[in-house]
Amino acid sequence: MQTERDFFEFLDRIAANTWPAESNTMVDQWLIRASQGITKRANSVFAIGSYPSDDNWLSHVEQFYHSRGLPAIFHISHASPDQLDSLLQDQGYVLDTPCYMMTADCQQVATQAEERMQKHYPSAFALELEISQSVTKEWVDAFLSLEKYPEERRGFYQGLSDRIPAPKAFITMKDQGQIVALGTAIVEGDWAGFVNVIVHEEHRGKGYGYAILHAMTRWSITQGATQQYLQVIASNVPAVTLYEKLGYQMKYGYHYRVKYDLADLVTS
Repeated sequence: MQTERDFFEFLDRIAANTWPAESNTMVDQWLIRASQGITKRANSVFAIGSYPSDDNWLSHVEQFYHSRGLPAIFHISHASPDQLDSLLQDQGYVLDTPCYMMTADCQQVATQAEERMQKHYPSAFALELEISQSVTKEWVDAFLSLEKYPEERRGFYQGLSDRIPAPKAFITMKDQGQIVALGTAIVEGDWAGFVNVIVHEEHRGKGYGYAILHAMTRWSITQGATQQYLQVIASNVPAVTLYEKLGYQMKYGYHYRVKYDLADLVTS
């Protein structure tokens, strides 16, 4: 019988597949990820399951990141080993970026989004929808622009998009040719995961958030998904509120533990 902790571990593991790092090293069940320091998710220890058998695991992790000029970061969730969070805190790791794992029923989200657009934002139905199974230059250009990310991040997001396993969809919504919303949907079994969801800041409040999530959900259903999840920073109240209106519920929280000062370590 699946326990609540088993479910958390299952969901964490499929969610990790939506954000594959440039390089990975396994320490027993733990995945040590590195991607030139871009995003905590791709540059942290995915500490899910039991502790490594090697008692010096923390030293090995810190040496790994120190050798790459990166801070040591751990992804901590309800599926992480007991007491890991407090152990890292005692070792000088600071809490960073509390997030929520939110889930919903696909059909409910599709229905709620459509009803809200019909009632409040009928013009959102006029948006042009484009779906590609591989990332395009136009999609990456728009994503960097909407997020206000520097050009230096292009290589990471291009590589990330290529590494994401299929079936996947890079979804674009346009208003008279202008890209106003983007998102990436990934399906694994019965579950769809949504990442990189963004609406142009000059077009917020027009229902485009409902429109992009409706499009992502409808595509996911065609791929066999019945449930969906997304990860959102806890302090992003507008996004959390939007998701809750569509039927999403917060299943559990996770956060990072970060140690920036690794200068005293001696690499070998």
